[in-house]
Amino acid sequence: MKTPNPATSSNRILHRVLGVIFAILMILVGRSLTDAKEPLFDAFKPVIVLDPGHGGDDSGAGSSDGTSEKAVALKLTQLIANELDRDVKVVLTRTDDYGVDLSKRTALANQLNADLFVSLHCGGSFVYSTAGATIYYYQNASKFSSNRGENPALPDEGENMPIPWGRVQSSYTGKSRILARMISSRLNTLNSINNIRLQGAPLAVLQGAHMPAILIEAGYLTNPAEEKNLRNNRFLTDVAAEISRGIEDFLTRSNQNE
Repeated sequence: MKTPNPATSSNRILHRVLGVIFAILMILVGRSLTDAKEPLFDAFKPVIVLDPGHGGDDSGAGSSDGTSEKAVALKLTQLIANELDRDVKVVLTRTDDYGVDLSKRTALANQLNADLFVSLHCGGSFVYSTAGATIYYYQNASKFSSNRGENPALPDEGENMPIPWGRVQSSYTGKSRILARMISSRLNTLNSINNIRLQGAPLAVLQGAHMPAILIEAGYLTNPAEEKNLRNNRFLTDVAAEISRGIEDFLTRSNQNE
């Protein structure tokens, strides 16, 4: 009978122990890679900041039945966030019923180096028959009576001078209008919205955005028929789907032009 070699037995035990340790390490490394995969890819996704208008003590416009703009805006924003492509990172300026200063909404988008800023609202009017959706892009108040064109040169600003907060959005007017038109084209496919306007206005929430930025009013709560729509989940889901498609159209166009 052959006598076992103690050295050989020790080597086998050592190999088995090392094999178990290696297997454990591979499992741990695999888990780490899985955990890190999503944040890694997130860094390359376009960032879209969605801004539900009003909130907290600021209810915005209201209907005779008690529907508030702040509630409709939050619901619509959440639906858009759910509709947007998974290849897009979406951040909301508020996720519940609380107030956020206008400047902080835009500042968040700037801090995130966002690709787009979209503020969601619905309107109100003393004329109850007023209806339709409006998509606003930023336009300085002085430009309404100006014939200098959409993007006049800013005086006394050298190449290395910081652009004042109030003039930041002016350099994105063209792209903001393109974004507005693309979303308008998508919304025009809905039979439930009869009138969609594109309009420039000196809106404070858009003023300091360092990226293409628009504000959408999805309808009028003071119009009985539109108030009924704005309380309807099916209507809001349809509107959210078309707005998200318009955003994706713009991102596709931007990528093709790079």
